[in-house]
Amino acid sequence: MLEFVNQKWFWALLILIPYLLYEFFINHKKKVRLIHSRVDLIKSITGRSSLLQYIPIIIRTLTIIFLIIALARPRMAHKKQQITGKGIDIILAIDESGSMKTVDFKPTNRLEAAKKVAADFIEKRRNDRIGLVVFSDNAYTQCPLTLDYNILMSIMDKVSIDEDASGTAIGMGIATSVARLKDSQAKSKVIILITDGRNNAGEIEPFDAAGLASAFGVKVYPIGVGRKGLVDYPVQTALGVRYQKVKIDIDMDSLNKIAEITGTEHARLASNTEELSIIMDHIDTMEKTELKINDYFLYQELFWKYIFAAFILMLIEFIFRIVIKKEIP
Repeated sequence: MLEFVNQKWFWALLILIPYLLYEFFINHKKKVRLIHSRVDLIKSITGRSSLLQYIPIIIRTLTIIFLIIALARPRMAHKKQQITGKGIDIILAIDESGSMKTVDFKPTNRLEAAKKVAADFIEKRRNDRIGLVVFSDNAYTQCPLTLDYNILMSIMDKVSIDEDASGTAIGMGIATSVARLKDSQAKSKVIILITDGRNNAGEIEPFDAAGLASAFGVKVYPIGVGRKGLVDYPVQTALGVRYQKVKIDIDMDSLNKIAEITGTEHARLASNTEELSIIMDHIDTMEKTELKINDYFLYQELFWKYIFAAFILMLIEFIFRIVIKKEIP
């Protein structure tokens, strides 16, 4: 953005008006009486040179304009922003046990639906560190807290069902997530827990893990995924994959207790992708980073360019008067 610090100097442009009137209509219109036998020859010569007499005036006018612009101190302002404020540290704790293969989030299973919605959630965040923990009969950190969302998304895309798992260790998933957050200096520390079952494995009970989270100031948002009643579960047979109806109970009472212990009111249940997206959007709204954005400007001074241009024009005028008009200073 171009701006002028001393705009009052532009009033000086008004002096050009009487100067140009004088030069064009008075100074160069002075008549000289001359007696000569070849008046037609003189007229032809003066006709060819009539334009040349105005060149010094044009050059001098441009010189004055450039000097006035230089005195007005033009500069280019480059707007910058300084963003300050602490972000939120978030761990996505996702269940990858065998029951997440259930195909009630058509056209995909529970795990793939959870990954897709989690990816949408990540894309909405700014200035927050996000990590990934997966759990089945044990819990593992797939990605520590990071601001590199591209790496996080790439790692999450590779998460798959743990075919060898024999249970669901919700308590271990929470405890591992807390271990990643306990030393954080962030304004807020959050675990988003996505599961479709009940705790039946691991060395740490979910309520004990929730108490640990509360002690370190970590909030847990539990989300249960899946429909109630009988659902389609894929089974590998000699003839290929077949689906059989199974009933997988989600322990919403325990998830509600975890939410209560960590101060997030209650757990939420999503029976389809749309409901899961709404829940994640709600968490996104609840956990907003408070950023302070301060605008400032970097200035590039331009006045010296106009001074240099004025100097070049004065030099051109001097050379023109000496070489073309044969004037002796």
